[in-house]
Amino acid sequence: MQAWSNNSFLWGVATSGYQSEGGYNGPTDPKNNWVWDELQGSVMTTGAAAEFRTRYPDDFATCHALGLTAFRLSLEWARIQPSTTTDVAPAPAYDLAALDAYSDMLAACRRAQLEPIVTLHHFTHPAWLGIDAWLQPATVDCFVDYVQTTVTHINRRLTEYHHLPPIQWYITTNEPNILVPNTYLSGMFPAGAARGIEPLIRAYNHLLAAHVRAYNVIHDLYAAAGWATPQVTLNTYCSDLYWSEKVIWDLLSLRQQDIKIHELQDFAYANAKQFEAELRKADLPFQHNLPYRCGQLARRLSNWLGKRNFDGKHLHDYLAVLTASPRDRVFDYLAIDYYDPFLAHIFRLPHFADFEFKTKDFRGWIMSGITSKWWDWRSLPEGLHYFCQYYSREFGPLVGQTHCPILIAENGMALRRKPDNSIATQRSDSMLRSEFLKAHVQQVQRLVQEGIPMLGYLHWSMTDNYEWGSYTPRFGLFSIDFQHTRDRLPLDHLGDRPSATYAQLIRDFQLG
Repeated sequence: MQAWSNNSFLWGVATSGYQSEGGYNGPTDPKNNWVWDELQGSVMTTGAAAEFRTRYPDDFATCHALGLTAFRLSLEWARIQPSTTTDVAPAPAYDLAALDAYSDMLAACRRAQLEPIVTLHHFTHPAWLGIDAWLQPATVDCFVDYVQTTVTHINRRLTEYHHLPPIQWYITTNEPNILVPNTYLSGMFPAGAARGIEPLIRAYNHLLAAHVRAYNVIHDLYAAAGWATPQVTLNTYCSDLYWSEKVIWDLLSLRQQDIKIHELQDFAYANAKQFEAELRKADLPFQHNLPYRCGQLARRLSNWLGKRNFDGKHLHDYLAVLTASPRDRVFDYLAIDYYDPFLAHIFRLPHFADFEFKTKDFRGWIMSGITSKWWDWRSLPEGLHYFCQYYSREFGPLVGQTHCPILIAENGMALRRKPDNSIATQRSDSMLRSEFLKAHVQQVQRLVQEGIPMLGYLHWSMTDNYEWGSYTPRFGLFSIDFQHTRDRLPLDHLGDRPSATYAQLIRDFQLG
């Protein structure tokens, strides 16, 4: 097994362009698929966000001073291939200045001694593709062209102009298992008229096909240029529902496991059964209160619906792309985002004073009152240990090792603070971010001591930012007072200094 050192472990933060850069969906700004919701006022406008586009040199310097060694950021397709209208249209020209700017940003990241981890698609796509882009097979071709153009241009500028190595770490698509259901089931993300299982499966079909093609394009480009082999994957939102998350990794590994299409149904059913058995054996320390018991009923229903609606025939585009892939393997490492992955935590005791979005009717008002919000997500650090060791062990043989290398691509906790500071509360469990960090980094330490090849830990996020329609959920190591300034504040509204805690945890961490 690979020997890890303090220099090889990736201590970092994770961000995304739309949430942090600023400069999207205004009158002259690049437009993405959130523009219609912003214009209608159904979500907060992004505006300047965290001003990362202009503040990144100082942000990188701050991260380096904390002892971080990595920084995850996204390249925004809507900025690289922009349109400034909301019209659905043919693909416009690439903005070479935007590509140069991203290359310069990555060069600054490297010069701050931070390893860039680059996400190519973090939930958003250009408005010119239309609101329901991932229901159309043509979007896969557009995405692959964007990946080829972007990866080629940025790496040439990095190597030839900045005299720095090309990007090493890629995530093609961020959390498809959040993007798709939030779009076509819950309605939390922008969508057209389509809702339900059929568009959900169609979107998964195209997103997974896009990942496989992007994976091969990136590897082909690096091989042709003579660059060191890149590490490419997608990342998933950790979930205890097999049909939400693990099924994605199983689908990506069909070729390696020599599973034929006619065997897919039985393969998935058997894996779901084994997944449930492993969860029961883990015996995680849940609080068996009333909301949890109601949530368990919702989980059983979701499991039944997942099994009932899974059919490989609906993934024909993905399966055709996978079959034609020149490589059996289509991910180089596992990347998971750990927040609150347990579906039984979907409910809370009724509370009707913290709604972030308007409810449409009485039923919606009731459901909003009893369903968990960002700041209700339970902290269960033992679950981080469980999922990392289980997935690493499950997929290790597929990468020729006892355990598969695994990156915690996101882990974080929300506080509640309105952007105008009218409400700033503590969590119902009274947990501070520093306490959350200590508990979860302790589990990372445990994983390393057990020999799990942990690639790194990325905290979501460096600063408070735009959380998909709202500035109220606060995830930052550094707070931002959005009413007055975008300055990075080390002290949050509860008197906690999580960035200092993170720095100390890094200094105290023992590898090897």
